[in-house]
Amino acid sequence: MKAKKILQFLSNLLAGLFLTAAFFMLFASVFTTSLLENIPALESSIQEQFGSDLVLEQIAKESQLTKEQIISICRKNPMQEGCDQINNPEKFSSQAIEKIEKQISPYKSVVDGLKPLMILFFILSFVFYFLGTFSIYASIFKVSVNMLISSAFGYITFSSLPGFLPDVINQGISLVSSDIPAELSTNFKESLVIILGDWLKNTIAELKSLFLYIIIFSLLVSIAFYFLKKRHGSKN
Repeated sequence: MKAKKILQFLSNLLAGLFLTAAFFMLFASVFTTSLLENIPALESSIQEQFGSDLVLEQIAKESQLTKEQIISICRKNPMQEGCDQINNPEKFSSQAIEKIEKQISPYKSVVDGLKPLMILFFILSFVFYFLGTFSIYASIFKVSVNMLISSAFGYITFSSLPGFLPDVINQGISLVSSDIPAELSTNFKESLVIILGDWLKNTIAELKSLFLYIIIFSLLVSIAFYFLKKRHGSKN
């Protein structure tokens, strides 16, 4: 009897781990794909926030020159440091986007390659739940409850994410503070928050919609199969 309970516990534990891993792979796939699809929004935001005005403001603070004087210098000597970004702000955003795409694209192929494994994990989670309950109804009930909890956690997390962005950016800048001028303006940090917010806005909306659909579906399934498993005498 004790051995049976241990086996049931291990089966339920493995089932939960497999389902959690599969759910994480689903989230990673949607998140990465959405980030790449929203690159145009990122590029537009970079152009808007990190245009020539921000560079002019920073150079003016450091050099004690007026913006008009800096513009005049850059017209006469385009090769001067900082003038390229003032004269060609689109070039700066394009270079930034290219670097970001190169960083993200490899993860996209990795995530896509995990899709068969994700399906396998979903199947294994159901199989192990069945081995722990010997009831199809109880197994589906446990799968749906696990998905309900995971989706609710994901929905709450991504609903709160925009509020954490300023702190995350401040922490990130603190970690690389040695590479950033001490006189870095507050406007720069605010611009980073706006850029990341614009880029993540659609991604967060898509993930929240996905989580919400899963919550509703899982809730309905868990309620239905709770009564079904009770009707068929399953205690698990």
